[in-house]
Amino acid sequence: MSNAPASPFTPLRPVSPDQVFVDAAAAAAARHLALAPAASMQELARAVGVSRATLFRRFPSRAALIAELCQSAAQAYVRAVNEAAPHDGPPTQALARVVEGLGRLAPVVGLLGLQTLGEHLEASLLAQTAQAEEELRRLVRRGQEGGYFRVEVDPEWFLAMLTWLMVGAADSVRLGRLTANAAHRHLSETLAAALLRPDELHHFTVRTPPDSRRR
Repeated sequence: MSNAPASPFTPLRPVSPDQVFVDAAAAAAARHLALAPAASMQELARAVGVSRATLFRRFPSRAALIAELCQSAAQAYVRAVNEAAPHDGPPTQALARVVEGLGRLAPVVGLLGLQTLGEHLEASLLAQTAQAEEELRRLVRRGQEGGYFRVEVDPEWFLAMLTWLMVGAADSVRLGRLTANAAHRHLSETLAAALLRPDELHHFTVRTPPDSRRR
């Protein structure tokens, strides 16, 4: 096990809805749902800047809208995990990359985890993210086998923490309790504290940009 410091990561600007969703209408709807998760189609139409009838021509129902947004969010999640390359390099550095990528997504896609999903859609989303989640399980096991991560932390618990911390981060930003950068920093530090062995945690640092409001 190396005593070299893990490469610190810098929380960047949150991913924009325009980078995740397929068009401006979907991005605007997602942006509004991040502020008002229970918004009606009438409210979403106003947020998108179209009539209710026009919105219904684009999305036949609220369920169809949520389904499209969740599919796009799942694709963004998979891209973020793949780009983080959790199988490459020391586990602490791989974890930093994973948390950076998914932390940037949290304010945009986190609250979609609270939307009511049909059984078929939920199964489709789980299938879509299955390989990415398996990559994260392998990262946890690799870190445990190498002596970097706590052996008592079940990889499934890590995935559960990651999912619901993304939801919590998004809600904190929605309510104005944390800036996006502060939520990202807290998310990463919480995951690191839960997963890393104490001697490795000492080297796992987070740099926060100067324009962040620290909490």
